[in-house]
Amino acid sequence: MAKHKVATLHERVSLIEVATPFLLDTLMSNPRTAPLILTRLDDRTAIVAPGKIDELLERLKKLGQLPKVL
Repeated sequence: MAKHKVATLHERVSLIEVATPFLLDTLMSNPRTAPLILTRLDDRTAIVAPGKIDELLERLKKLGQLPKVL
């Protein structure tokens, strides 16, 4: 009997959570921030591309956003 994966756990994954779906839409459509976001998880949360958290943080600051880093 073949065993199938039931779940996969990922360590050290950077996420971005925003206040509104519109903000995430905007970030994902902006040519300067879109390459820094790997995939959307839901309407307000996405996975940041590996090694790109600091660059995304700087881009957000340049766009006038003051993100809280946890």
